[in-house]
Amino acid sequence: MKKENLLVFDIDGTLLDSENVHQTGFVKAMKAIGVSSVNTNWESYTHLTDSYIAKENYEIVINRGFSNQILTRFEDEFLKEILDASVTEIQGADAFLNKILTETNYGVCFATGSLLKPAILKLNRANIRYDKELLVTSSHYLTREEIVNAAIAKAKTYFGVKKFKRVISLGDGIWDVKTAQNLNLEFIGIGEKNKEKLAAKGAKHHFVNFKEFDINLL
Repeated sequence: MKKENLLVFDIDGTLLDSENVHQTGFVKAMKAIGVSSVNTNWESYTHLTDSYIAKENYEIVINRGFSNQILTRFEDEFLKEILDASVTEIQGADAFLNKILTETNYGVCFATGSLLKPAILKLNRANIRYDKELLVTSSHYLTREEIVNAAIAKAKTYFGVKKFKRVISLGDGIWDVKTAQNLNLEFIGIGEKNKEKLAAKGAKHHFVNFKEFDINLL
C-alpha cells in the first residue's frame, strides 16, 4: 500500500518498557569513562539525548572537550552495562507496527535519544520488528529536533515520498511533545507515566498502550 502519511516513534517508554534499564545503564557507563557524578534530573537538560547529556556531564566533571572518540567509548560501555538486561515491549507495540505497515497508508520511522548500539539491542531484546534504514539515534545528532527531522528524511527516501500529507509523532515524555511542537508536527502521547504532564503541554490524545490505541485517529 502506498504510504502517504508517517508515524514517528520514540523508542524508550513509547515502544519499549526500557526507561529504567536505559537510565541505570547510562549512569553506570558514565562512571566507566570517569564521570563520577551525573545530573539525573533529566527534564532539566536543554536536549534530552544520550549524546548531549553525556557531553554536558563529561565536560563539567572532567573539564575537557567531549570528542567522537569518547562518545564511541561511552557507547561501548553503555552496551556492556545493558547486555544482560530484560526489555519488553509496551503492550501491543509490535503488532501495532505491523498493522500500520500492512493495513494503512502510513509509513513508520524511529527517532530516539538513545545511542545506536543500545537502541538496536533493546529493540531486538523486545522482539520489535523494524528496519535499520528507518532508525535515527543520538549517535549522530545532539538534539531531538535533528533526530526527528533526519528520521522523516529517511522515511521519505525509504517509502519514495516527496512530502507526507500528515506526520504524527508518538512519544512518552514532555521532551517528545516539545520536539513535535517545535517542528509543527501532530503528537499522540503513549504510556502511563507522564499522561498529566503531556496534557499540560498540549497533548490532545493519549493512550496507555497500543492495544488501547484508537486507529480512527489516523
